[in-house]
Amino acid sequence: MKRTVLALLGITAVSACGPSSRGDNFGTNDGGNNGSGSNNGSGGDGCSAASKLIYTVDQGNVLYSFDATTKTFASLGTLNCPAGSGSSGAALYEPFSMGVDRNSQAYVLYVDQNGIDQPQVFKVDTTASGIPCTATSFNGASGLAEFGMGFSTTTAGGDVDQLFIAGGAAVSTTSPSTLATLNVTTMATTNIHSLTGSPELTGNANAELWGFFPDATNPKIGQINKTTGAVASVNLPASMKGGPMDWAFAFYGGNYFVFLQRDANTSDTDTTVYEVTPAGALVGMTSSNGKHIVGAGVSTCAPVVIQ
Repeated sequence: MKRTVLALLGITAVSACGPSSRGDNFGTNDGGNNGSGSNNGSGGDGCSAASKLIYTVDQGNVLYSFDATTKTFASLGTLNCPAGSGSSGAALYEPFSMGVDRNSQAYVLYVDQNGIDQPQVFKVDTTASGIPCTATSFNGASGLAEFGMGFSTTTAGGDVDQLFIAGGAAVSTTSPSTLATLNVTTMATTNIHSLTGSPELTGNANAELWGFFPDATNPKIGQINKTTGAVASVNLPASMKGGPMDWAFAFYGGNYFVFLQRDANTSDTDTTVYEVTPAGALVGMTSSNGKHIVGAGVSTCAPVVIQ
């Protein structure tokens, strides 16, 4: 979806929007403080097994779980969120980004490919049959129409989440964007600070917030200060350079998973999953087997280290 919006809007700044040290392995396997606590789990940490998975959504509305330990996707079905009540119609709305809370509830941003109608956010129950979608009252009135998102705990080791978003009217790797919180109860946003670029976000139970900043020549990941917006970034390997088309981002077990498809100037035909360390070192790459991933989310139940 990120690529489609940019092309239609005529934006040229971009082409469109774990486990520690297990060795390189290119495989072929197929949130405002909202009181989102862990109350439905099965483990001693109050978290279910489902809440510890990474979830992704592709351009075709297919929802997947991604097991970061085995590097495998599992299809959960096709989302049928009722997006597109505006003039553009449902056919021109596609998923753009996603965040997941500690109860395995996903918040999926849909945007109008024409950039005319307001964005919509749906709450998706990843654990229920048929993966039902519930409309929220979010309407992008604050100027945040296209954004990445990720939950982080409010305190290290805590079980209360806060959903952070970063974006603006449209994605760009070089233009300013806004870091904000989104209260999933009221759907109100609170601006924090400006950022440069259009990062996808992820958080963890250490109360950290991280961003993946795509760029044709200098992609980065970095920890974002949740109060000031300051970014302590590191460069990513040369193998991840190239005009970004679709991107998503998630934390697991101390490492970061970048879901990235680059533009036609590279050999990319679909999304590759890159596992990188906080220092930006490449751990491994995994093929998505034809998927075009536009959103990823992981809850703060995900382990911060691998035992």
